Amino acid sequence: MRLTEYSHGAGWACKLSQKELAQVLTHFKQQNNSDTSKILVGLDSPDDGGVIDIGNGIKLVQTVDFFTPILDNPFDWGKVAAANALSDIYAMGGTPVSSLQLVSWPRDDLSFEILSEVLKGGLEIMQSAGCNIIGGHSIDDKEPKYGFAVTGIINEVIYKKRNLQVGDKLFLTKPLGSGIISSAIKKNIASEKAISEVTKVMSTLNDKALEVAKELNANAITDVTGFGLLGHLIEMVGDSSVTVNIYLENVPVIDFAKEYFNNGIYPSGSKRNFDAARKNTNFDINQEYFVKILSDAQTSGGLLFSAPSDNSINIDDICKRFGVKIWEIGDIVSRYKNKVNIIEGKWLKQ
Repeated sequence: MRLTEYSHGAGWACKLSQKELAQVLTHFKQQNNSDTSKILVGLDSPDDGGVIDIGNGIKLVQTVDFFTPILDNPFDWGKVAAANALSDIYAMGGTPVSSLQLVSWPRDDLSFEILSEVLKGGLEIMQSAGCNIIGGHSIDDKEPKYGFAVTGIINEVIYKKRNLQVGDKLFLTKPLGSGIISSAIKKNIASEKAISEVTKVMSTLNDKALEVAKELNANAITDVTGFGLLGHLIEMVGDSSVTVNIYLENVPVIDFAKEYFNNGIYPSGSKRNFDAARKNTNFDINQEYFVKILSDAQTSGGLLFSAPSDNSINIDDICKRFGVKIWEIGDIVSRYKNKVNIIEGKWLKQ
Protein backbone atom coordinates (compact mmCIF):
# COMPACT_ATOMS: atom_id res chain seq x y z
CA MET A 1 0.00 0.00 0.00
CA ARG A 2 1.37 3.41 -1.03
CA LEU A 3 -0.64 6.37 0.24
CA THR A 4 0.61 8.66 -2.52
CA GLU A 5 -1.06 6.41 -5.11
CA TYR A 6 -4.40 7.61 -3.75
CA SER A 7 -3.59 11.24 -4.44
CA HIS A 8 -3.90 12.99 -7.80
CA GLY A 9 -1.12 15.37 -6.71
CA ALA A 10 1.49 15.74 -4.00
CA GLY A 11 0.58 17.81 -0.94
CA TRP A 12 0.49 21.52 -1.63
CA ALA A 13 1.00 20.93 -5.37
CA CYS A 14 -2.78 20.31 -5.40
CA LYS A 15 -3.44 23.88 -4.31
CA LEU A 16 -5.44 26.15 -6.60
CA SER A 17 -3.18 28.65 -8.34
CA GLN A 18 -3.02 32.34 -7.41
CA LYS A 19 -4.64 33.20 -10.74
CA GLU A 20 -7.54 30.81 -10.10
CA LEU A 21 -8.04 32.06 -6.55
CA ALA A 22 -7.98 35.68 -7.67
CA GLN A 23 -10.69 34.92 -10.21
CA VAL A 24 -12.94 33.48 -7.51
CA LEU A 25 -12.19 35.88 -4.67
CA THR A 26 -12.75 38.97 -6.82
CA HIS A 27 -16.48 38.44 -6.27
CA PHE A 28 -16.19 37.49 -2.61
CA LYS A 29 -16.76 40.48 -0.37
CA GLN A 30 -17.57 40.92 3.30
CA GLN A 31 -21.30 41.18 3.94
CA ASN A 32 -22.37 44.80 4.44
CA ASN A 33 -24.35 43.91 7.54
CA SER A 34 -21.43 42.14 9.23
CA ASP A 35 -19.64 43.76 12.16
CA THR A 36 -16.02 44.00 11.04
CA SER A 37 -14.80 46.38 13.73
CA LYS A 38 -12.84 43.68 15.57
CA ILE A 39 -11.25 42.18 12.44
CA LEU A 40 -7.57 43.14 12.33
CA VAL A 41 -6.59 40.91 9.40
CA GLY A 42 -9.31 39.58 7.11
CA LEU A 43 -10.70 39.58 3.59
CA ASP A 44 -9.59 43.13 2.87
CA SER A 45 -5.95 42.25 3.49
CA PRO A 46 -5.51 38.48 2.97
CA ASP A 47 -2.60 36.99 4.88
CA ASP A 48 -1.46 33.66 6.32
CA GLY A 49 -4.20 33.80 8.94
CA GLY A 50 -7.18 35.86 10.01
CA VAL A 51 -6.86 37.94 13.18
CA ILE A 52 -9.60 39.17 15.51
CA ASP A 53 -9.28 41.50 18.52
CA ILE A 54 -10.98 39.77 21.46
CA GLY A 55 -10.14 42.49 23.97
CA ASN A 56 -7.66 43.08 26.79
CA GLY A 57 -4.81 43.33 24.29
CA ILE A 58 -5.32 39.74 23.12
CA LYS A 59 -5.63 38.91 19.45
CA LEU A 60 -7.01 35.63 18.11
CA VAL A 61 -5.38 34.21 14.95
CA GLN A 62 -7.04 31.43 12.94
CA THR A 63 -5.98 29.37 9.95
CA VAL A 64 -6.80 26.09 8.22
CA ASP A 65 -4.73 23.73 6.07
CA PHE A 66 -5.28 20.23 4.73
CA PHE A 67 -3.94 18.25 1.79
CA THR A 68 -3.60 14.86 0.11
CA PRO A 69 -0.83 12.35 1.01
CA ILE A 70 2.64 13.69 0.41
CA LEU A 71 4.41 10.69 1.95
CA ASP A 72 3.69 6.96 1.95
CA ASN A 73 4.36 6.57 5.66
CA PRO A 74 1.03 7.48 7.35
CA PHE A 75 2.61 8.55 10.64
CA ASP A 76 5.02 10.90 8.86
CA TRP A 77 2.23 12.32 6.68
CA GLY A 78 0.34 13.16 9.86
CA LYS A 79 3.40 14.90 11.29
CA VAL A 80 3.92 17.00 8.17
CA ALA A 81 0.22 17.94 7.98
CA ALA A 82 0.33 19.19 11.57
CA ALA A 83 3.59 21.12 11.15
CA ASN A 84 2.22 22.69 7.98
CA ALA A 85 -1.01 23.80 9.65
CA LEU A 86 0.87 25.32 12.58
CA SER A 87 3.20 27.25 10.29
CA ASP A 88 0.64 29.95 9.42
CA ILE A 89 0.16 30.71 13.12
CA TYR A 90 3.89 31.26 13.54
CA ALA A 91 4.04 33.34 10.35
CA MET A 92 1.52 35.75 11.91
CA GLY A 93 3.55 35.98 15.12
CA GLY A 94 1.20 33.79 17.13
CA THR A 95 1.35 30.95 19.64
CA PRO A 96 -0.92 27.97 18.81
CA VAL A 97 -3.36 26.97 21.54
CA SER A 98 -5.96 24.62 20.01
CA SER A 99 -6.76 22.74 16.82
CA LEU A 100 -9.47 20.74 15.05
CA GLN A 101 -8.64 17.77 12.84
CA LEU A 102 -9.98 17.54 9.27
CA VAL A 103 -10.18 14.06 7.76
CA SER A 104 -11.34 12.75 4.39
CA TRP A 105 -10.96 8.98 4.13
CA PRO A 106 -11.79 6.31 1.51
CA ARG A 107 -13.30 3.82 3.94
CA ASP A 108 -13.58 1.06 1.32
CA ASP A 109 -9.99 1.34 0.12
CA LEU A 110 -7.82 2.20 3.13
CA SER A 111 -8.02 0.65 6.59
CA PHE A 112 -8.80 2.64 9.70
CA GLU A 113 -5.57 1.31 11.20
CA ILE A 114 -3.73 3.43 8.63
CA LEU A 115 -5.85 6.43 9.54
CA SER A 116 -5.01 5.84 13.18
CA GLU A 117 -1.31 6.14 12.34
CA VAL A 118 -1.96 9.41 10.50
CA LEU A 119 -3.73 10.81 13.55
CA LYS A 120 -0.91 9.66 15.85
CA GLY A 121 1.60 11.58 13.71
CA GLY A 122 -0.52 14.71 13.85
CA LEU A 123 -0.93 14.37 17.60
CA GLU A 124 2.83 14.05 18.16
CA ILE A 125 3.56 17.35 16.43
CA MET A 126 0.64 19.17 18.02
CA GLN A 127 1.78 18.04 21.46
CA SER A 128 5.34 19.15 20.75
CA ALA A 129 3.93 22.60 19.86
CA GLY A 130 1.84 22.77 23.04
CA CYS A 131 -1.32 22.88 20.93
CA ASN A 132 -4.33 20.88 22.13
CA ILE A 133 -6.45 18.91 19.66
CA ILE A 134 -9.99 19.56 20.88
CA GLY A 135 -12.11 17.99 18.11
CA GLY A 136 -12.51 17.62 14.39
CA HIS A 137 -14.62 16.37 11.51
CA SER A 138 -14.39 13.42 9.12
CA ILE A 139 -16.08 12.41 5.86
CA ASP A 140 -15.94 9.49 3.46
CA ASP A 141 -14.04 10.50 0.32
CA LYS A 142 -12.43 8.81 -2.67
CA GLU A 143 -9.16 10.59 -1.90
CA PRO A 144 -7.52 10.75 1.57
CA LYS A 145 -6.93 14.23 2.96
CA TYR A 146 -5.74 15.37 6.36
CA GLY A 147 -5.11 18.66 8.10
CA PHE A 148 -6.10 21.06 10.84
CA ALA A 149 -7.92 24.25 11.65
CA VAL A 150 -5.68 25.97 14.20
CA THR A 151 -6.33 28.80 16.65
CA GLY A 152 -3.56 30.84 18.20
CA ILE A 153 -3.00 33.86 20.39
CA ILE A 154 -0.98 36.98 19.54
CA ASN A 155 0.03 39.04 22.56
CA GLU A 156 2.53 41.27 20.80
CA VAL A 157 3.10 42.23 17.16
CA ILE A 158 0.95 40.95 14.28
CA TYR A 159 3.42 40.10 11.54
CA LYS A 160 1.95 40.73 8.11
CA LYS A 161 3.40 39.64 4.80
CA ARG A 162 3.01 43.02 3.06
CA ASN A 163 5.38 45.20 5.07
CA LEU A 164 8.68 44.97 3.19
CA GLN A 165 10.88 48.01 3.81
CA VAL A 166 13.61 49.43 1.59
CA GLY A 167 16.96 48.47 3.10
CA ASP A 168 15.66 45.21 4.63
CA LYS A 169 17.49 41.93 4.18
CA LEU A 170 15.47 38.85 3.15
CA PHE A 171 15.85 35.58 5.04
CA LEU A 172 14.66 31.98 4.49
CA THR A 173 14.60 29.35 7.24
CA LYS A 174 14.25 26.07 5.31
CA PRO A 175 15.75 24.79 2.05
CA LEU A 176 13.56 24.48 -1.05
CA GLY A 177 12.74 21.35 -3.03
CA SER A 178 10.07 19.48 -1.08
CA GLY A 179 7.62 19.62 -4.00
CA ILE A 180 10.07 18.05 -6.43
CA ILE A 181 11.07 15.31 -3.98
CA SER A 182 7.40 14.65 -3.15
CA SER A 183 6.72 14.10 -6.84
CA ALA A 184 9.63 11.66 -6.95
CA ILE A 185 8.08 9.84 -3.98
CA LYS A 186 4.75 9.64 -5.78
CA LYS A 187 6.51 8.21 -8.84
CA ASN A 188 8.22 5.70 -6.52
CA ILE A 189 11.73 6.71 -7.58
CA ALA A 190 12.85 8.64 -4.48
CA SER A 191 15.70 7.15 -2.47
CA GLU A 192 15.34 6.39 1.23
CA LYS A 193 17.86 9.15 1.97
CA ALA A 194 15.81 11.66 -0.01
CA ILE A 195 12.60 10.62 1.75
CA SER A 196 14.27 10.85 5.16
CA GLU A 197 15.71 14.29 4.42
CA VAL A 198 12.51 15.84 3.05
CA THR A 199 10.46 14.34 5.90
CA LYS A 200 12.79 15.94 8.42
CA VAL A 201 12.55 19.32 6.69
CA MET A 202 8.75 19.26 6.34
CA SER A 203 8.02 18.05 9.88
CA THR A 204 10.22 20.69 11.54
CA LEU A 205 8.18 23.38 13.30
CA ASN A 206 8.71 27.07 12.51
CA ASP A 207 8.38 28.15 16.14
CA LYS A 208 12.10 28.68 16.70
CA ALA A 209 12.41 30.37 13.31
CA LEU A 210 9.79 32.88 14.48
CA GLU A 211 11.85 33.63 17.59
CA VAL A 212 14.88 34.35 15.40
CA ALA A 213 12.78 36.65 13.19
CA LYS A 214 11.61 38.52 16.30
CA GLU A 215 15.20 38.92 17.53
CA LEU A 216 16.12 40.40 14.14
CA ASN A 217 13.21 42.87 14.39
CA ALA A 218 11.41 41.45 11.35
CA ASN A 219 9.16 43.78 9.39
CA ALA A 220 7.33 41.25 7.22
CA ILE A 221 6.85 37.48 7.56
CA THR A 222 5.15 34.75 5.54
CA ASP A 223 5.73 31.02 5.13
CA VAL A 224 6.69 29.30 1.89
CA THR A 225 4.12 26.72 0.86
CA GLY A 226 2.02 25.96 -2.21
CA PHE A 227 2.83 29.04 -4.32
CA GLY A 228 6.57 28.45 -4.05
CA LEU A 229 9.13 30.97 -2.83
CA LEU A 230 8.59 33.28 -5.79
CA GLY A 231 4.81 33.22 -5.57
CA HIS A 232 4.79 34.04 -1.88
CA LEU A 233 7.46 36.70 -2.36
CA ILE A 234 5.38 38.38 -5.08
CA GLU A 235 2.47 38.38 -2.62
CA MET A 236 4.72 40.12 -0.09
CA VAL A 237 5.62 42.84 -2.59
CA GLY A 238 1.97 43.35 -3.55
CA ASP A 239 1.28 46.85 -4.87
CA SER A 240 4.15 48.43 -2.97
CA SER A 241 6.97 50.41 -4.58
CA VAL A 242 9.76 47.96 -3.76
CA THR A 243 11.72 45.34 -5.66
CA VAL A 244 13.26 42.26 -4.08
CA ASN A 245 16.69 41.19 -5.28
CA ILE A 246 17.21 37.43 -4.97
CA TYR A 247 20.81 36.19 -4.96
CA LEU A 248 20.76 32.69 -6.41
CA GLU A 249 24.04 31.72 -4.78
CA ASN A 250 22.46 32.10 -1.34
CA VAL A 251 19.21 30.17 -1.85
CA PRO A 252 19.33 26.74 -0.15
CA VAL A 253 17.97 23.72 -2.04
CA ILE A 254 17.86 20.12 -0.86
CA ASP A 255 20.46 18.27 -2.95
CA PHE A 256 18.10 15.47 -3.98
CA ALA A 257 15.64 18.00 -5.42
CA LYS A 258 18.16 19.25 -7.97
CA GLU A 259 18.96 15.66 -8.95
CA TYR A 260 15.31 14.75 -9.56
CA PHE A 261 14.60 18.06 -11.31
CA ASN A 262 17.46 17.35 -13.72
CA ASN A 263 15.75 14.02 -14.44
CA GLY A 264 12.50 15.73 -15.44
CA ILE A 265 10.62 15.60 -12.13
CA TYR A 266 8.58 18.78 -11.68
CA PRO A 267 5.09 18.97 -10.09
CA SER A 268 2.18 20.38 -12.08
CA GLY A 269 1.52 22.83 -9.24
CA SER A 270 5.08 24.11 -9.55
CA LYS A 271 4.58 24.60 -13.29
CA ARG A 272 1.50 26.72 -12.56
CA ASN A 273 3.53 28.70 -10.04
CA PHE A 274 6.24 29.35 -12.60
CA ASP A 275 3.74 30.51 -15.21
CA ALA A 276 2.16 32.88 -12.68
CA ALA A 277 5.45 34.24 -11.32
CA ARG A 278 7.41 34.82 -14.51
CA LYS A 279 5.57 38.02 -15.50
CA ASN A 280 6.51 39.62 -12.16
CA THR A 281 10.10 38.35 -12.16
CA ASN A 282 13.06 39.75 -14.03
CA PHE A 283 15.44 36.98 -15.13
CA ASP A 284 17.54 35.92 -18.12
CA ILE A 285 16.65 32.89 -20.21
CA ASN A 286 19.71 31.06 -18.89
CA GLN A 287 18.28 31.47 -15.37
CA GLU A 288 14.98 29.74 -16.16
CA TYR A 289 16.24 26.49 -14.60
CA PHE A 290 16.78 28.25 -11.25
CA VAL A 291 13.55 30.24 -11.42
CA LYS A 292 11.59 27.01 -11.85
CA ILE A 293 13.12 25.66 -8.65
CA LEU A 294 12.26 28.93 -6.89
CA SER A 295 8.67 28.27 -8.03
CA ASP A 296 8.54 24.73 -6.63
CA ALA A 297 5.37 24.18 -4.58
CA GLN A 298 6.50 23.60 -1.00
CA THR A 299 4.72 21.75 1.77
CA SER A 300 5.47 22.92 5.32
CA GLY A 301 8.23 25.21 4.09
CA GLY A 302 10.21 27.68 6.11
CA LEU A 303 9.51 31.24 7.12
CA LEU A 304 10.38 33.96 4.62
CA PHE A 305 10.97 37.25 6.37
CA SER A 306 12.56 40.66 5.95
CA ALA A 307 14.46 42.50 8.66
CA PRO A 308 16.50 45.70 8.86
CA SER A 309 20.21 45.50 8.15
CA ASP A 310 21.87 45.89 11.56
CA ASN A 311 25.58 45.19 11.97
CA SER A 312 25.23 45.33 15.75
CA ILE A 313 23.21 42.09 15.74
CA ASN A 314 25.13 38.81 15.62
CA ILE A 315 22.84 36.59 13.55
CA ASP A 316 24.96 33.47 14.02
CA ASP A 317 24.76 33.75 17.82
CA ILE A 318 20.98 34.19 17.70
CA CYS A 319 20.53 31.18 15.42
CA LYS A 320 22.78 29.07 17.62
CA ARG A 321 20.77 30.05 20.70
CA PHE A 322 17.52 28.85 19.13
CA GLY A 323 19.03 25.91 17.22
CA VAL A 324 17.93 27.27 13.84
CA LYS A 325 19.75 27.72 10.55
CA ILE A 326 18.70 30.60 8.28
CA TRP A 327 19.91 31.91 4.94
CA GLU A 328 20.14 35.54 3.81
CA ILE A 329 18.87 35.27 0.25
CA GLY A 330 18.17 38.83 -0.86
CA ASP A 331 17.48 42.46 -0.09
CA ILE A 332 14.74 45.02 -0.55
CA VAL A 333 15.32 48.09 -2.75
CA SER A 334 13.21 50.81 -4.36
CA ARG A 335 11.22 49.56 -7.34
CA TYR A 336 13.09 48.97 -10.57
CA LYS A 337 12.55 46.52 -13.44
CA ASN A 338 10.00 44.26 -11.72
CA LYS A 339 8.68 43.00 -8.38
CA VAL A 340 11.46 40.42 -8.14
CA ASN A 341 14.90 40.61 -9.71
CA ILE A 342 17.01 37.44 -10.01
CA ILE A 343 20.73 38.06 -9.64
CA GLU A 344 23.08 35.45 -11.10
CA GLY A 345 25.45 33.50 -8.93
CA LYS A 346 26.78 30.06 -8.19
CA TRP A 347 24.03 27.84 -6.76
CA LEU A 348 24.97 26.69 -3.29
CA LYS A 349 24.08 23.38 -1.68
CA GLN A 350 22.07 23.16 1.51
